[in-house]
Amino acid sequence: MFKEKIKMIIKNKIVVFIIAVLLPILIEILKFRRLEFNMSSAIRIGFIYGLYALIGVFFLLKRYSEKLDKVFAVLIKNRYIIAAAALVILVLFRVNMSSIGKWSDYVNEPTSNNVLLGIARAIRSDDWLVQSPMMLAQTQGEDAYKIYNRNIAQGTCNMLMVSAPVKDIVSLGKPFMWGFILFGQEFGYSFYWMLKIIAIIMVSIEIVRKITNKDNLLSLVGGLVLAIAPAMMWWFSSAIADGYIFGMASILLFSYYMNNLDIKIWKKVLIAIGLFICIPSFAFVLYPAFQVPFAFVMLIFMINDFIPNMKNLKKKDYIIISITVFCIFALIARYVLLCMNDMVTMMSTVYPGNRIVTGGNFSIDRFISYFGNIFYPYSKSIGNPCEPSSYIYPFIGLIVLIIYSVKNIKQDKKDNNFKLTISLIILYFIYLIWEFVGFGEVLAKLTFMSMSPTPRSHVILGIIGTILTIIMLKKVENKKIFTKGQAILISLCVVFVGYVLIKNSSYISFFSFWKLEIFIVMIFAISYFLITGNKKAWCYTMLIVAIVAGITVNPICIGLSPIKDTEVSKQIQSIKENDKNATWIGNSNITGQYLMANGVNCLNGVNTYPNFKWLKVVDPDGKYNEVYNRYAHIHIKLGDETNFELVAPDVYQATLTYQNLIDLEITYIYSSEKYSINDVEKFNLKELYIDDEIKQYIYQIKLN
Repeated sequence: MFKEKIKMIIKNKIVVFIIAVLLPILIEILKFRRLEFNMSSAIRIGFIYGLYALIGVFFLLKRYSEKLDKVFAVLIKNRYIIAAAALVILVLFRVNMSSIGKWSDYVNEPTSNNVLLGIARAIRSDDWLVQSPMMLAQTQGEDAYKIYNRNIAQGTCNMLMVSAPVKDIVSLGKPFMWGFILFGQEFGYSFYWMLKIIAIIMVSIEIVRKITNKDNLLSLVGGLVLAIAPAMMWWFSSAIADGYIFGMASILLFSYYMNNLDIKIWKKVLIAIGLFICIPSFAFVLYPAFQVPFAFVMLIFMINDFIPNMKNLKKKDYIIISITVFCIFALIARYVLLCMNDMVTMMSTVYPGNRIVTGGNFSIDRFISYFGNIFYPYSKSIGNPCEPSSYIYPFIGLIVLIIYSVKNIKQDKKDNNFKLTISLIILYFIYLIWEFVGFGEVLAKLTFMSMSPTPRSHVILGIIGTILTIIMLKKVENKKIFTKGQAILISLCVVFVGYVLIKNSSYISFFSFWKLEIFIVMIFAISYFLITGNKKAWCYTMLIVAIVAGITVNPICIGLSPIKDTEVSKQIQSIKENDKNATWIGNSNITGQYLMANGVNCLNGVNTYPNFKWLKVVDPDGKYNEVYNRYAHIHIKLGDETNFELVAPDVYQATLTYQNLIDLEITYIYSSEKYSINDVEKFNLKELYIDDEIKQYIYQIKLN
C-alpha cells in the first residue's frame, strides 16, 4: 500500500516539481536552522537548481540518444571538413583564446578589452604576460622572424627555443607558428590558438577511435574528455599541450602507416611527411618534465603497432622509413647546432637549471585535487588552479575494472587491444610508484624520470588513466559484471572514500556544502555508469563534466586591441617611429613585457635565460650572479647604488644608478608609477607622457 502511494506521487509530475523546487530551501533551513536570503544562500540554492538543470540535460540526452547517434555519425564522418572550415572561419574573424585581455587592467584602459566570452585570467601569465609579447615582438622590427631579434633581450634570446615564429627550415617543426609567417601578426596569432585547440581535439578523437575500434560516441566524448581536461586547459598555452598534440599525432600517423601497409605510395609519403613534422615538433617542445614520461606512452603505442606488422614491411617501406628517419635527425641536428650554446646557458642557470628529482613526493592530498577541478573555473578561493588541475576520471572505478580484467585475462587475450591495455596498465602503476614511492637516484637517471617532477608526470598519469577508463568501458559495455545492488554499493564506497579524503585534506575549506553535494552526485554517477558498462550514460555524464570543468577556463577573444589599441601603445609607437633603435626599460616585468609586445628594444621584462650583455656591464665582477642567473621576471628600480634582490625563485629586482643608465645607453622608461620630483631631477628625466588618471608614464633620460 505504501509503495503504491509512493508510485502515485512520483507519477504526479506536478508534485515532483513542487518537491524539487522546495527541496533546496528545505535543505537550507535544515542545514542552518534558518532561512536568510543573502548572497551566500542564493549561491547555495542556485547551485542546486543548476544541478537540476544538468540532470535535466542528461535525461534529454538519454531520451534523444538515437537521434544523437546519427548526429555523432555525421560529425565523425565529416570531422576533417568541419575542422578545416572552423579553422578558416575562426582565423578570418581573428578569434583567439588568450588572456591578453588582462592587459586592459594593467594599462587601466578597460575599453580595449577584447574578451567576447569568458574571463581573462591573471593566473594565465605564461600566456598573456610571457609568450604572447614574445610572439608579437618577433613579428616586428628589422630582425622580424630572425633567430635573434635585437629588440628581444638585446638579441641574446634564441627565438627557436621559445614560442615565437622564425623563418628557418627548423620551423617546419613548429606548425603553430606558421600562421605568423604566412598571414602576419593578428591573423597569425589567431591561427596559433585556433589550430592548437582544433588539433588537440582532433588527435584526442583519433586516439579514442583507435582504442575503441571506431566507436562514434566514445570517440567524440572520450576525445573531448582528453582534449579539454582541466590539466590541458589550465596549461593550454604551455609546452604540456604542445607535447601532447605532437606526441599523439606521431602515435596516430605511425599507427596508420603500420596497420595499412597496402595503401598507395603517395599516401605513405604524406604520412612520412607528417611524421617528419610531428616528431621534431615533439622534440622542440623542450620540456623534459612532460616529454620524458609521455615518451614512454608513445613507445608503448608504437611498439604495439610495429611488432605485429613488421613482417609485412616491404623494400619500399624500408626506403620510406629510412629517408623519414634521416630527415627527422637532420632537422633535429640543425636545431641542436643553432641552439647548443643557448641550451648550455639555460641548463647552467641557478633556476630552473639542471634539476634532478627522484619522485615519491606526491601526496594523497594532491592526488585527490581532481575532485575540485569542476569548480576551479568559477572559484576565486584557489590562488593557482593550474597546479592542482588534472584529469577527471573515476580512479577507484578504474582500479575495480582493472582487477576484473586481470581475473579474466585468458578471455581478454582475444581482444585486439589486449597487449596495449596490459602495457598501459603496467605503465600506469609504474607512474603511481614514481609519484608515491619514488625510484631512487640511479633508476631515476637511467629512466630519465629525474627530469620530471611528480606534479608534471601526474598529468601523464591522468592521460593514461583516462585512456584506460575508456578502454575498460568499451570492454564491459552491456556486460553485467555486477548486479545493480553491488554497483550501487561500490559507487557509494567510492563516494565515501572521496568524502573522507576531502575532509582530511587541505581542500576542506574549499569544499563548501553545495560543492560537496555536486561532488557526491558527480563521483557516484561516473563510477556507477563505468562499472555497470552503461556507455551512453557515462558518456553523457562525462560530456557535461568535461564542458563544465574545461571549456570555460580560457576566454574567447577577438584581435589584439589590449596591446595594439591603447593610448600608451600609441605613445610608444609614436616615439619608436622617431627613435627606432633606442633602448627602453620598464619599472616592472609587466611594463617591460608590454614594451616588448609593442616592438621596442626593452632591457627587462621576462628573460628565458640571463642576458649577460647588460648584466656584465652593471655587475662586472658577477657579485649578484646567484640572483640573476636564472629564468626571471625582472623589475627595475632607480636608486643610488647598484643592487640585485631576489624576490621569488623566478623574480628579481635590479636597482640601477644614473651611471648604469648611461653605461647601458637607456633612453626611455615606461612606468606604472610616477617618479618623484627628486627622481626626475636626479636621473635627468623628461616627462613625455603623463596620465595620472590611468597611472601610465613615459620618461626620456637625457644623457649628459
